[in-house]
Amino acid sequence: MGRSGILKFKLIMEEKVYFETSDALRLCGILSVAKNKTQKCIILCHGITVDKEEDGIFTNLAYKLCDAGFNVFRFDFRGHGESEGENMDMTVRGEEADIEAAVQFLQKKNFKEFGIVAASFGGGAVSLFVSRYPKLVKALVLWNAVIDYSENINPTLPWTKKYWGKPAFKRAEKFGLTTVGGRGFKAGKGLMREIQSIKPWMKLQAVVVPMLFIHGNEDTAVPYKDSVKYSKLLNANLVTIHGADHGFHDDPEHAKKADKATVEFFQKYL
Repeated sequence: MGRSGILKFKLIMEEKVYFETSDALRLCGILSVAKNKTQKCIILCHGITVDKEEDGIFTNLAYKLCDAGFNVFRFDFRGHGESEGENMDMTVRGEEADIEAAVQFLQKKNFKEFGIVAASFGGGAVSLFVSRYPKLVKALVLWNAVIDYSENINPTLPWTKKYWGKPAFKRAEKFGLTTVGGRGFKAGKGLMREIQSIKPWMKLQAVVVPMLFIHGNEDTAVPYKDSVKYSKLLNANLVTIHGADHGFHDDPEHAKKADKATVEFFQKYL
C-alpha cells in the first residue's frame, strides 16, 4: 500500500498504481480501498488542465466515498498529471480509451460493479464510454460536466470567452495548438477539430442508468443551463449548488454539498 489519508479519524488506505492503455501509454492512478470487502468501485474522471486530485476536490470526495464503503479509483488522463502523453495529443476519444484501460485494470483486481463521477471536461469522454458499455456502469454522476461543446465553440461565459471560441480554433489551425487555462495547458489541433463534431449528450440518450447532475448556478466556465436542460432530456436528477462557481472550489460548504449528494446517490443506486 502507498499513501494514507485521514477522514473522520478513520484511516483510508491508498495505493499508487500504473496501468497501460491500448495505445501503449502508461497512466497513473490512486486506488482508495474500502475497509469492508466489496467489488464496487467508483471511478473519478477529472477535467481538462487539472489532474486526478481536481485541486483537492476529488481527494476529499474519494475519502468520503471510501468511508461510505466504496472502493475509489482516481487517475490522470493522458497528457495530465503523472500520466504519459503530451497535452497537445490529448483528445476526447483518447480519454475514452483511458477510461476503458482503467476499467480493465480494475476488473483484473476483481472489481465488478462500477460507478463514475465525471467532472467538467471529463464528461465528454465518460459519455462516450458509458454509451459503448451501457451495462458496465451502474450509476453516473456529472459534476458541472461538459457534454455539449457549444459553449466552447461559441462562448458566452468569462472563462470560455478567454480561452475558447473562434480565436482559439484559428490559433490551433495555424500553430497546431492553443493554450487553455491559467496553467499553460496546450490543447492540440486534433482536440479542437474533434469537439466541433462530437455531441456527447446525444450518446447519453441511449443510456439507461441512474444519472445525477450536480452544478453550481454561478458557474463561469460551464453553463448551468446545460445541466438543467440535459437533466430533463435524460430524465436524470439535478442538484443545484446555489452560489457555487465552477468545480465547487470557491466555498468549502459548496464542496461539502456536492460530496454529500454524490455519496447519497451511490449509496442508493450502486
